[in-house]
This record gives sequence, structure tokens and C-alpha cells, in this order.
Amino acid sequence: MRSIFYAVGAGLIGAVLLHIVVILAAPSFSGIDAFSRVLDEGDLNEFHPLGEKTDQSGLENNIPFVKEAVCAFDVDYGPAAIFAEGRVPFWSAAVYDEDSNEVFSMNDRTAVDGALDLVAGTPGQLAAIRRSADPSTSKAFLIELPASRGYVVLRALYPETSIEKDADAFIASASCAPLGTG
Repeated sequence: MRSIFYAVGAGLIGAVLLHIVVILAAPSFSGIDAFSRVLDEGDLNEFHPLGEKTDQSGLENNIPFVKEAVCAFDVDYGPAAIFAEGRVPFWSAAVYDEDSNEVFSMNDRTAVDGALDLVAGTPGQLAAIRRSADPSTSKAFLIELPASRGYVVLRALYPETSIEKDADAFIASASCAPLGTG
């Protein structure tokens, strides 16, 4: 009798674990994970503003008084320079790896001179940048990526409609190009 309870208990625990694994793994197998959706927005190394309505990739910006844009990048052939500047009351940026794990985030309060200036790359690429002492990257935050692909989510706040044009200009100024090309 005891072995029947043991078998049933082990079976139930195994079934629960299997269901948890399947549920957590489903997005990466189905192509509807966040990175796939960002890739569906358009070209790599280019910011794509999100609209108020869901687009073909399934992304939308449903936060009032916030402009939002996304950019996917691949650092296989060189680090990605992520830059934006402008006068908005508040902005934030978050860098994610291709598994949608947040690697780095910052906002205008932690930025040098209020501008978004990041360089994302592999450990080797960032070591080369540090050795070169390139003046164009002297104020940039260097972001080490665990994989070669990732994406950035950029948000700009405009608490009044009179500032919406400033938020649009900030998002339009954003670049996510390979270092040295943008």
C-alpha cells in the first residue's frame, strides 16, 4: 500500500514539474517571445517607435503620456552604440539579452549630461574599447552582454501634451547602430 502512495506521489510531482517546464518553454518554441516580436518590428540596429494599437508583431505602447521604441541588435560583428539625446522630463532605457533577461537599465538621472550613451558588446569587444581610450566612447556606459544578440527598450515621458513633440524628438534622435557607423 505504501509503495502505491509513493508511486502516485512521485507521478504527481513529475507531472507538475513537466507542466511547469512546458509552460515556461512555450514562448521560445512558439516564436512569440519578446525578442522575436522585437525582431518582427523591422531591421536590426534601428529604433522602431511603438504605436498605441497593437502592430503586426504584437507590440504596443499602452502607457499614457509615454513614447516608447525598441531596437534589436547583434554584436557579432562589433559592439552596438545606443545613443539618444533631447530635452524630456524623464526617459529610461533597458537592455535585454535575447532571452529577455534584463542586462542593464538606466534613466536620465543616472546618465552623463542627460544623454543616453551606451555601448553593448561582448567582453572581448569591451576590453578592446577600454584599451583604445577612444574619445567617442569616453562617456558611454559599457554593457557586457551574455550573448551576441539583444534589444533595447527606450521610453520618454511627457506629462503634458505640450511636451509631446519633445518626447517624439527624443525617440527620433535615438540610434542603435554598430559602433563607428552611427
